[in-house]
Amino acid sequence: MFERLRTRVRDDVLKRNGLLGRADGWRFEFDSEDDAFEVARLVGGGPQPNVSGIVTFERSGRRILIHSEDVELDLTVVVALDPEGVCRFVVDEAMYSDWEIRRMALEQLFFEEHEEPT
Repeated sequence: MFERLRTRVRDDVLKRNGLLGRADGWRFEFDSEDDAFEVARLVGGGPQPNVSGIVTFERSGRRILIHSEDVELDLTVVVALDPEGVCRFVVDEAMYSDWEIRRMALEQLFFEEHEEPT
């Protein structure tokens, strides 16, 4: 399930980067190693764009920890079987499909501007 999540998040990053007509100037990068991967939001062009947000996915046993210091996100996801025997993600006793977990993890990073504290 973690590997499937990793593959689909990578696909989501490619799709988001391919959206036309967005004036936000954001670009997203996917980085992966062993039991973790992350999605970073980059702002500005040139060789050194600024990172304005990162969401990290980490495998810890049968749990997946999804968190960010830049957007409001802190999920502990457990992999379980639903009553029909299908693998699902569980957060706080509620079952979710992988697209729902990806939406919860990436929606703010992809579409909401982070406001700096004043």
